[in-house]
Amino acid sequence: AVAALAYGTESVPKVDKVVGPGNIYVATAKRHVFGQVGIDMIAGPSEILVVCDGQTDPDWIAMDLFSQAEHDEDAQAILVSPDAEFLDKVAASITRL
Repeated sequence: AVAALAYGTESVPKVDKVVGPGNIYVATAKRHVFGQVGIDMIAGPSEILVVCDGQTDPDWIAMDLFSQAEHDEDAQAILVSPDAEFLDKVAASITRL
């Protein structure tokens, strides 16, 4: 898709700039077309670290982790908490959601 936008095809007109998030494949494609078409940036890996005391709704924490994990199977979504019971509740939320 990035190449089609950068160079154009019979059905996709060439664009001036390729922008937007993506996984490692999008970042690599943007690297290849950089200098031939404008790009917004070459984004790094999606990752999130949540530090929680166990007082937040486990569903909210699960959704926060999903917010980055959905971008790429190699994305890092890490939760740190001193409350083992809370970690189990978040794990259950992840499974359920």
